[in-house]
Amino acid sequence: MDKKAQQLPLFAPHDRSDAVENGSNLKDHGFTNKLSIQNRAFHEWYRFVLSFPPRLVSYYLREFGLKEGDVLLDPFCGTGTSLVEAKLRGIKSMGLEANPFAHFATSVKLNWGVNPDILLSRSEEVKAECLDQFALQGIHDLGLIPPRVDEQGLRKLDKEAMRLLLKNSISPLPLHKALVLRELIDQHRGEDYFPHMQLALANASVFSISNLRFGPEVGVGKRKKDAPVVSSWFEEIQKMARDLRQVHGKDFPDAVAYLADAREINKIIPPKSANAVITSPPYPNEKDYSRTTRLELVLLGFVSSMRELREVKKTFIRSNTRGVYKADDDDVWVQSHPEIQRLSEQ
Repeated sequence: MDKKAQQLPLFAPHDRSDAVENGSNLKDHGFTNKLSIQNRAFHEWYRFVLSFPPRLVSYYLREFGLKEGDVLLDPFCGTGTSLVEAKLRGIKSMGLEANPFAHFATSVKLNWGVNPDILLSRSEEVKAECLDQFALQGIHDLGLIPPRVDEQGLRKLDKEAMRLLLKNSISPLPLHKALVLRELIDQHRGEDYFPHMQLALANASVFSISNLRFGPEVGVGKRKKDAPVVSSWFEEIQKMARDLRQVHGKDFPDAVAYLADAREINKIIPPKSANAVITSPPYPNEKDYSRTTRLELVLLGFVSSMRELREVKKTFIRSNTRGVYKADDDDVWVQSHPEIQRLSEQ
């Protein structure tokens, strides 16, 4: 970015211990990362546990005085909180994200052109067909009475893909059911609502179907023998359809997310093309940002091997020593920044 771009208003929400509602002073509110009822539309389709709250973005959009015709930039847009909120507020936005699943989630959350009735009706068909398959297999989706199922007959990911997952992050029976559902969803590939079906599965898998817990690091909690899969997925679909109905047929400003390395932003975004930046960059805290979305990356097929996962990690800014590689040239990126060099010398 040029000098003017580097001087844009910048706010990294994770760096503050306060928050805001209704435009009041930041110091009047304790920081919370929970979504309020009025902030759930689109944001709730999928979000990182550590995502900053939409109302904080809304506050800074007002604080920066952004208006129609202005452009917001988030060079580390994650799952799109800044971009979605800007779109809701009538402000153009663009973001960059190196994690392919997070980029996918953001892109779906920004796609409001899908007909909600078609999404719902096609999903009802998938739901019915999936439940029929479960019935033939002697499986109950709600998991109220754990069925006696021979685990040897359950569907599994291949061995290499399974090794990428956190151990015991999803139990065999819920995984089987999720894979059956995924196969039926895949039959709709190419339809405009297909990515929404996929994202609904990802969200349900992480927060309802799996054994994952967040506190705030991702880990594995109590193992579930079974879990509702189709019903959890369909609840996510209903949520999407409800939100899409609110905006169907209405005009909103452009919002785009690029799958890209923010260090090469000049290859994607021309200089002087943004009026403000709101972002939360990766912090050097030994956090593996691919671990947070590992189940989603594998379940939806973004990565299926350690080699593919390693290639994804190489596009990340290094915040974890386990993500450092021999061919890294990060020193080149910072050699012309005197302040970084001064800190390095110290």
